[in-house]
Amino acid sequence: MRILIAGVLGGIAMFIWASIAHVATPLATVGLKPLPNGAATVAALHQQLGDKNGLYFFPYAGGMDSKSMAAQEALVKVGPSGLLAYQGPTPPGTFGRQLAVEFALEVVESLLTAAVLVYAATFGARMGLALAIGVIAAMATNLSYWNWYGFSDAYTLANAFTELVKFVVAGAVIALVLRGRAKAA
Repeated sequence: MRILIAGVLGGIAMFIWASIAHVATPLATVGLKPLPNGAATVAALHQQLGDKNGLYFFPYAGGMDSKSMAAQEALVKVGPSGLLAYQGPTPPGTFGRQLAVEFALEVVESLLTAAVLVYAATFGARMGLALAIGVIAAMATNLSYWNWYGFSDAYTLANAFTELVKFVVAGAVIALVLRGRAKAA
């Protein structure tokens, strides 16, 4: 029961930190730039894609076989490449649903973290494990996106930092709730 309580409280702390990071600091916008002539670009995207939400990669040469990969490599040598996360017009209430999903994800992340931290014997050991989990989480997608898709250094570092701190904050709450003896392995 203590693991459940620790995980839920840690998830709440994660959500609070992420909210602060995105609303009260510049971390949410570091590395992002407005599209030049954005209105025309958005209008063209909307005309071409309409409500076809998706993750679009360009140029796209068709697959992962050696012929497609060679064609892809040739295309990026002579033209731009990119990754576009596109959403058509969203219905009312979407933001509230997204916040609820984010909160649920952070509670699950924190519950999994609590399930690991319960095996550490001291507050310091729990914080060390939370830090290690945070480093793994920060690296898992952010550095791959930086490497493969050209996400900017600033964007990558800001998002990795935000993710790392989520686990440090949750880890502190979890470690406080789980004070006492570690669970036997």
